[in-house]
Amino acid sequence: MTSGKKITITLISLAMFILLSLFFFIAEYRDKINQATITRQQLSLLETFDIFTNTDERLRQLLNNSNRQAWLHLAKLHANNSADTAYQLAEYFHQHQQIQAAQLWYRLAIRQHHTPARIALASSYFAQQQYSAIKPLLLPIIANADALALLYELALYQGDVSFIENYKKQLAQGNSAALYLELKKFSVFDSKSVQSVNTENSVSKLSCFIDVQFFATNLTGLRHAEQLISVFEQHRLAKFICLKAPKYIAVDTVKCSNLAHEKIACKATVWMNRKAINARYLALVVAEGGANVDNGILYLDQNDDIDVLVHELSHLIGFVDEYPLPAQHQRCQQLQQSPFAHNLVVLPEYYQGDRASVRAKVLSQVPWRSLIKDTTAILSRHQKGWQLLTPTKYQDEVGLFPAKSCDKHSEIQAFKPLTQRTKLQYFEMIFPAAYIDIFRLAPKRFLMPSYHFNISRDLAVQGHYGQAREVLQSTLFE
Repeated sequence: MTSGKKITITLISLAMFILLSLFFFIAEYRDKINQATITRQQLSLLETFDIFTNTDERLRQLLNNSNRQAWLHLAKLHANNSADTAYQLAEYFHQHQQIQAAQLWYRLAIRQHHTPARIALASSYFAQQQYSAIKPLLLPIIANADALALLYELALYQGDVSFIENYKKQLAQGNSAALYLELKKFSVFDSKSVQSVNTENSVSKLSCFIDVQFFATNLTGLRHAEQLISVFEQHRLAKFICLKAPKYIAVDTVKCSNLAHEKIACKATVWMNRKAINARYLALVVAEGGANVDNGILYLDQNDDIDVLVHELSHLIGFVDEYPLPAQHQRCQQLQQSPFAHNLVVLPEYYQGDRASVRAKVLSQVPWRSLIKDTTAILSRHQKGWQLLTPTKYQDEVGLFPAKSCDKHSEIQAFKPLTQRTKLQYFEMIFPAAYIDIFRLAPKRFLMPSYHFNISRDLAVQGHYGQAREVLQSTLFE
């Protein structure tokens, strides 16, 4: 054998040895990947010698094989060199509610010029109420439609009227046009338009018995209010109450003072300068707080559902809570002198005298008396004379049944028309058809005063008695 052939055979043998070694090397390191034990240095070597499969492909294979642990390990090693991998890691941790870890990987992706990561991190900041960090992230990419949309959501939340006006032309163009039209529908771009309540309080032809104008302090609240209104249209009370499409009002304008766990309470004098509110009542949806009705203004948390809305609307038209009220509640301090609600009376529990005369005396104080059959008992014999109580044998009829409303006041008993629990006691219960019948008997009798009362009251508290009188005198709502 010649020396040339020997050299050739040697080289071939060496090449085969190297290839075989490389094969085993790659196989070993691939196994390390699958076992989630590969190091950063080993990965670098593998990327150098394995020319057939890159790390992005390896990550896809691990996901396809449902090897989440190995994927997570490899992704962390690869993220410094791949914005997409850093972003995928951030999304993984975000889905698993590990917010701090997610934000860390978003930031790594951003350092590698990953635009979706900027938007995702800004959204995370918004959810965590880290509002001051959002603008610096998104202003550099404000030409991006998603970034602009999120900046508008922030501006609405913070009442940044300057931003809202300055960028509305940009919002109206291209991929942002749909959001622009939505905000226009919510009166966002003319939310600062003002006109005195003294000249703009007249009511146009009302589409139904009572109108409620909705407002909300942010985009989430506006959308939620719109959804609530849509669902309410199927409720039996919708025949009497019209809910008007929501409009935007900045949160710093209404100046709400409540904490998250407290009843929502906001300044009413702001409504003096709102443009033409042609409704008797207002409904304000804010980010958080306890829903309630304060005379002519209904307050809702943007997470409240249709059950809460119906419950609060029922207060506007004269229904009182049937769950235990605070001990100091005015309706539980003494027996009523005259009816005050559609569904509740506060009357003596015991009576003396002729049964027919006592029955007539009691019914004169009961708003739903015409719905109580002559055959339905409302009095039972007792050692003290007559006890006001419809026996359980009439539980399917309208009568006078104990209500829990004044249970915190030991000397006062409240009574309601039905023995069943209703939406006035538990939000999740129904609003009975019988209560609609009761409401029809005298629909205007127990209405809350219009929102002008709230304005007048707040003005009086501030010492502006003249203005307070003017506001009440100017309204056409009785």
